[in-house]
Amino acid sequence: MPLYLDKNENPFQTPEEIRDAVLEKISGLLFNRYPDPEYPLLKRQLADIAGLSDESVVTGNGGDEILWMVFSRFVRPGDPVLTFSPTFSEYYRLSRLAEARHITFPVNLEGDDPLFPVQDFIKAIEKEKPALVLLDTPNNPTGKSLPASFIEEVIARSESLVVIDEAYGEFADTTFLAGLRGKRVPDNVVILKTLSKAWGMAGVRFGWAYCGTRAAAALEETRSPFNVGIFSEAAAGVVLAHPEFPAFSAERVRRLREAVHQGVNTIEGWKAFGSDGNFLLLRVPFSEGEVRSAADGYFCFKFLDLTPETRDRRCWIRLTIGTEDEMAEVLRFFSSLEKNPDRFGS
Repeated sequence: MPLYLDKNENPFQTPEEIRDAVLEKISGLLFNRYPDPEYPLLKRQLADIAGLSDESVVTGNGGDEILWMVFSRFVRPGDPVLTFSPTFSEYYRLSRLAEARHITFPVNLEGDDPLFPVQDFIKAIEKEKPALVLLDTPNNPTGKSLPASFIEEVIARSESLVVIDEAYGEFADTTFLAGLRGKRVPDNVVILKTLSKAWGMAGVRFGWAYCGTRAAAALEETRSPFNVGIFSEAAAGVVLAHPEFPAFSAERVRRLREAVHQGVNTIEGWKAFGSDGNFLLLRVPFSEGEVRSAADGYFCFKFLDLTPETRDRRCWIRLTIGTEDEMAEVLRFFSSLEKNPDRFGS
């Protein structure tokens, strides 16, 4: 079985004692009853973690469902939606389904560090009057966090909703959300969070958002009454009672991320960008087909078509950070490609 390093999953299991507590909690559930549609206990836990009010919290079946609610409520056919590019693939899909006019601002990836056209983005907000602005920070797939000053300017200049997607925030040194502790979320803002990454609970499918008053009210009207099932509700409640776990897990991933970052950049012709996520964006001096052929049966990577004009000479990989052993194996594989290019097609 190949190593799956393409979905940005946390390679480290939730500690056994927490998993046992989840199983015990689930064993006492009444399967014939619906959950409380308001999820008051979860909202209290989530509000306490961020230092915000219960009323700011909206729960979801993963962050993806909350994004769907956002599009359903705020975007109509033909409405402008602004993002950078590349960005989270779900933004493209939902924009297409909503028949929105998706306006993207390409990130320059030709240098040593991704360059985001922030001034052009700000100007477009004033010109286009978008129905929705989507900012993932850290950005997927570059791993780069957006400056708080830029996010604040986007919020100040936007007349409609701004979504700040912090799915990977725990892996960064700081986040926009952290700066709001003890304050109010701006009225036109939704900040997305998830158990899928640093919390290591991707299969549970639980996400949430911290929202301004107007945004929270709109999303609560859009949300299905029982959108989080009793199993996910129970698991989330147990895991959230251990807020120290994601910090421990994220630090372990960060150490590995930096080691892999350095290791890739010692290979001639390869480039790994710095990252605040649990992944690295790699610029690889081989075509996608060549790497796929060599990796077949051993590794599953996320390939990205970021520069189509050079796809026959190089490719782009978003590499999920795995365990220590997995990353050592990946680095050996990458080094072998550089040393043995004739292996392609063998």
